[in-house]
Amino acid sequence: MNNSWLQEGHHWDLHVEHVRSNNDAGRFTGGGKKFLLHTTEGGSVDSNTVLLAHRNTPQLLLGKEPSRVHWTLIQFLPFTLAGKTLQNDVGDGYQTNRANVVQMEIVGATSEIPSWTDNMYERLANVLTLVRHRFEFPLIARDFSNPRRMPDAEFVQYAGILGHVHAPDNDHTDPERLREGFLLDLMRNIPEGGYNL
Repeated sequence: MNNSWLQEGHHWDLHVEHVRSNNDAGRFTGGGKKFLLHTTEGGSVDSNTVLLAHRNTPQLLLGKEPSRVHWTLIQFLPFTLAGKTLQNDVGDGYQTNRANVVQMEIVGATSEIPSWTDNMYERLANVLTLVRHRFEFPLIARDFSNPRRMPDAEFVQYAGILGHVHAPDNDHTDPERLREGFLLDLMRNIPEGGYNL
């Protein structure tokens, strides 16, 4: 199996699909391995799939489809190619999207995060753990209640979980108020085969 793609099908209570995109930012240029979370701030899985496959493409999209009990996880790009979801100041010598960062858009709004159930965090733990089987980032996370943006050099070197709110050259605040400590605890104690959702 190609380790740069998640296996398609129903795994860990997720429907994993590939919608291959040619809209990547090229190979990674180095830095610590990180997983960066975004929220779409609206739309549906279908509307965001079309948009993201052709513009501002991340590696992953996670969302609920009305016809399915379990959520859908769409992979657009292999974990060896950079997405295009972060803004980047080309004049500062750093390439934000190419700094060893796997990015995932979650269909929903940042304002909904305080009401996320434990079940949603278990879903995220399933996704992030599956990705770690192919792109091993450390089990540490930035403080999602602190919107301090990282300088470019710090962002490149950082390894772990973070959000759009932490990325340099960007003005988005998603996904603020995510309970990163709870998510990390779930990932550290995840059962074999993931959480039942």
